[in-house]
Amino acid sequence: MSVPAWAALQAHCTGQPAPQEAVMLLQGSSTPVLADVSNAKAPQTLCGISGGSFQPQLATQTMISWSATQGNPSTAGTSLIAVLDLFTGTSTVAARWSGGGFMDGLHAWSPDRGFLAYVASDPASVSLHLLSGGGDRVVSTMGAVPGRGFNPNEDDSYLAFSPDGAYFALVQTFTSSGDQLQVRRTIDGSLAFSLSRGTMATWGSTGSRLYYRMPGASTVQAWDSSAGVSQPITQASWIRPRADSGDDTLAFTVRDSAGTPHVWVYGHSGRSGGQLPNVRSAPVWLNSTTFFYVEEAACSPGCGIGPAWQPNGKTFTYDIAQLAETGSKIAQVYSAWPRAGQL
Repeated sequence: MSVPAWAALQAHCTGQPAPQEAVMLLQGSSTPVLADVSNAKAPQTLCGISGGSFQPQLATQTMISWSATQGNPSTAGTSLIAVLDLFTGTSTVAARWSGGGFMDGLHAWSPDRGFLAYVASDPASVSLHLLSGGGDRVVSTMGAVPGRGFNPNEDDSYLAFSPDGAYFALVQTFTSSGDQLQVRRTIDGSLAFSLSRGTMATWGSTGSRLYYRMPGASTVQAWDSSAGVSQPITQASWIRPRADSGDDTLAFTVRDSAGTPHVWVYGHSGRSGGQLPNVRSAPVWLNSTTFFYVEEAACSPGCGIGPAWQPNGKTFTYDIAQLAETGSKIAQVYSAWPRAGQL
């Protein structure tokens, strides 16, 4: 199935696939690139990506995927998820439906790319799909997303497969009905664990251990396929945690009572890490030892509708092996390869 022109991306590659890669925006650019981030302090561009204002993610070492729609929150239209092999130029449509609402097109690939989970959202409902060689199945249907404000410290949407590929989780705070946290079995989409309320989730780096917290809570819980539910972290109202691809190290943002953000690292069941210095937020792992994050500054009274601290355009990388921060020419990171489960 060919990708229509309104949803297409193209790649122009001058390098070869690398052991560590990321799709990112560089400072001063409006189009993403695929870069070699083996040395995250000095990313090397492998491919330029052009054709639309989409947010591509790496499905494999050589392939990106993205979602696009002709619909909107009030009127459904054609939506799709497309895949492009960056180095051969071959593109296909992986899934197509009628959508366009909030969260429409949120998707995730299993580590072996054998399964695709995605969200279809229209004015009437939100559905979670599981696509494989056996077909496209709706595994959960939730209420439509109502119009309301957004709280960046509590609201989130997260869809990902566990590193062992046995489960996938949807955690979101937006639908008008349905469980906010759902862990489902990859083999058939059946429910393994759910909660009516949950937010700010991430899988760990190995196995099938999902970390999350309740909206408004400061205790982090974890569901494990073999051990059940535990509370590994207390007193951390974390925001958008992410695990590295190797040894179960988590990086996340915590805002203090004044709204000032700080990045924390939690590793080896709490035996390493802690709060990092400086005013930083939004860590995203580039490889197994280094993440990208942004500097924030107080903006009051000119913040508009946003919080009192906001990104000021300065970005950095942090190496947990060397305990060192370096200024970065990266503006934004969309995804990295390998993900947990792809090592």
